[in-house]
Amino acid sequence: MGRCHPLPILFSLLVALNAQFVCWQALLRCHEERDCELAYDQYVTACEGNIRGTRRQCPSHCISALIRLNQTVSGPDLETCDCGQDVECRRAKRAIEPCLPRKHPGDAGGIGCTEARQRCEDDPSCHETLTAYLSNCGQLFNGRKCSSKCKTTIQQMLFIPNGMLLNRCVCDGVERPFCEVVKENMLKLCSLGDHAISSDQADVDDLYEDEDYDLRTEREMTDLQLSWPEERRGEERRGEGDVKSRLEAPDFPGG
Repeated sequence: MGRCHPLPILFSLLVALNAQFVCWQALLRCHEERDCELAYDQYVTACEGNIRGTRRQCPSHCISALIRLNQTVSGPDLETCDCGQDVECRRAKRAIEPCLPRKHPGDAGGIGCTEARQRCEDDPSCHETLTAYLSNCGQLFNGRKCSSKCKTTIQQMLFIPNGMLLNRCVCDGVERPFCEVVKENMLKLCSLGDHAISSDQADVDDLYEDEDYDLRTEREMTDLQLSWPEERRGEERRGEGDVKSRLEAPDFPGG
């Protein structure tokens, strides 16, 4: 523990080549700010496995630590600093990149879905609609179809400010691969157009699907989200169960 190792850890925060600071300078600035120093130390602990390259998936506490660091005054400079030709810097950058929450406009494409989802969960109206989205859009996650009930739920989300963020966010963090797949499915299957409200008359298949959902009690739906039974009937239930058992709250993606 006698040897200090801040630079390899610092370099893992880099996401931009057009940097404003050299990374050691950005680190010094962070340590001069109490909040940044505390957030940085928390990041070092939470993301240690990713930084060292011994862990590929990004744990939620690592993502949370990165978000907290980025909310300090000097924290964002750690993202945009320049590592130059340092090989260790670039290695660590590649290792931690999937965990980085994207929140800056421009090349990053907008707010990251990790942060957008957190804002939605903190907003009662958005949280309620997000819960309905999880219940109504199982076949969309699967890539099978976008039912009328699912489409209506998505359209309701688009009229909520924090729901719009979820629609436009950039997939990031631990669920980024799944988020990107659902984005593609929504683009192909939902045909939302200019956020027009869909007809109240559902397709025949949608009616049967919705009836099946309505017959389930609220407690059963909660159990389904946590643990889908091993005995599934048909390929449709098999795929939907796999998705719901993987995620408690997937990112709400959009086109």
